[in-house]
Amino acid sequence: MSLRVKNPQVEEKLKDIKLVIFDVDGVMTDGSAYFSDEGLAMKAFSMRDGFGFVMGKAAGLDFAVITGNVVELLKRRLEKFKIDRIKGGHFRKTGYFQEILDETGFSPEQTVYIGDDLFDIPVLRSVGVSMAPSDAHEEVLAMVDVVIETPGGHGVIREAVEAIVKAKGLWEDVLLRIEGDEAGGL
Repeated sequence: MSLRVKNPQVEEKLKDIKLVIFDVDGVMTDGSAYFSDEGLAMKAFSMRDGFGFVMGKAAGLDFAVITGNVVELLKRRLEKFKIDRIKGGHFRKTGYFQEILDETGFSPEQTVYIGDDLFDIPVLRSVGVSMAPSDAHEEVLAMVDVVIETPGGHGVIREAVEAIVKAKGLWEDVLLRIEGDEAGGL
């Protein structure tokens, strides 16, 4: 796990995190889209993020997505981890952010947001801890609390969740909980 923490209070703030919200393209994927001859879109998802969801759920974290483009492929990927709070369809993300807070009852201070591009900045400014992958837009990198030293699509969510779980002092408990549990299908 490699993080560049830019805000000295982050370690303390991570202890209070209950909700992880993330963008998809550029965070959960590398931002690329592949198209078959028939026009079917395909995206690559990191298996590391799958294990991050398993760890996060074992630690009691909740997850949500705010994305500009909700596609069936994304829904199917997240369904494996019982993540069904997926908001999107346009790039004005603050409304979706408020919807998620209203649905979950969590406060902005109890929330991490992971984003990579300019559309994410309003939400990144609104949360307890803001994070971005190492290849995020330079303005995003300049303003977030934590830069995850992993590029988008290569386990960014896993790195963020691991940092949260460790800050909460739950690392060993989470490892014991998932040891022997079926984590297949990541």
